[in-house]
Amino acid sequence: MFKYIISLFFFITCDHSKPQLEMPTSYRLDKPSSEWEMPKKLVEISGISVLNFPNILSVNDEEGKLYEYNLETKEVEDHYKFGKDGDYEDLAINGNTVYVLKSNGTIYEINDFKKNPKVEKYKTFLSEKYDTEGLYFDKGNYRLLVACKEEIEIDGVDKNVIYEFDLKTNTLNESPAYTISKDNFKFNTKKHDFAPSGLAIHPQTNTLYIISSVGKLMVEMNQEGEILSKYTLDYPHFIQPEGIFFTDNGDLYISNEGKKKRGNILKFDYID
Repeated sequence: MFKYIISLFFFITCDHSKPQLEMPTSYRLDKPSSEWEMPKKLVEISGISVLNFPNILSVNDEEGKLYEYNLETKEVEDHYKFGKDGDYEDLAINGNTVYVLKSNGTIYEINDFKKNPKVEKYKTFLSEKYDTEGLYFDKGNYRLLVACKEEIEIDGVDKNVIYEFDLKTNTLNESPAYTISKDNFKFNTKKHDFAPSGLAIHPQTNTLYIISSVGKLMVEMNQEGEILSKYTLDYPHFIQPEGIFFTDNGDLYISNEGKKKRGNILKFDYID
C-alpha cells in the first residue's frame, strides 16, 4: 500500500500533460464580457482595428476588401475594395490611412479608403516562407510592427521575429525589432508551439501583447523585448485567434476566424 501511494504521488507530481501558464489579473480570458458572431462574409475574419468606436475595420483573409462593422448594431455597414483577392492577414489604422499586410510580406497603404482610395504597395524582403501574419501601428515610434508566423534561424537558433517598417522611409528594417526564443514555450519540459498571428500595444501599460492561433497562447512583453507573462487562450470561444486590439481604456478585443462555425469577436473588460 505504501509503495502504491508513493507511486501515485510520483505520477501526479510528474504529470506534464498540461502547460503551467499564468492567469492574467487584468482580464478574464475564460469568460468574455461580450461576443459577436460574424456574418458569413466574415467567416474568414483576420485582422481587426478600431476605426471610430463602436465601428471597427476588419479584413477577410481571402478578399481585397475592408469591412466596416458596427459593434452596437451588429451589422456590416460598408465594405471598401482595395485590391485583388489574396491572402490578407492583418491591418492597422493611422488616421485616414489604412495599412494591410499580405502573407508574402507586402504592405498596402490605402489613403482615403472610404471615398477615393489611393493604394500604394510596398514589397519587402519578406516572402511567403516567412508567412507574415501580424500588423500593428506603433504611434509612439511612428512605425508598423510586422510579426512572422514562421520561425527564423538566428545564430543557429530558431526564433519568432517581429520586424519594424519605418513609416518615414517606407522601408522594412532588416534587423528584427523583437525576437522570441522558442525556449520560452517549454512548460514542464513539454514544448508548446507559438506562431504569432496578431499583436497590439496596451494603451495603459505600454506592453506588447502577441497572440498565437497555433498553441492558443498570448504573450505579454515589455518594450525591451522581455517576456513578462504567458497566458493560455485554450478555451472554446477562441476558435482561431487571429486579430487583436485594445480600446483606450484597456478593454481587449480578439477576433477568431471561423472553422466549422462562424468567426467571432470577443471582448474582455480591463480590470485595473
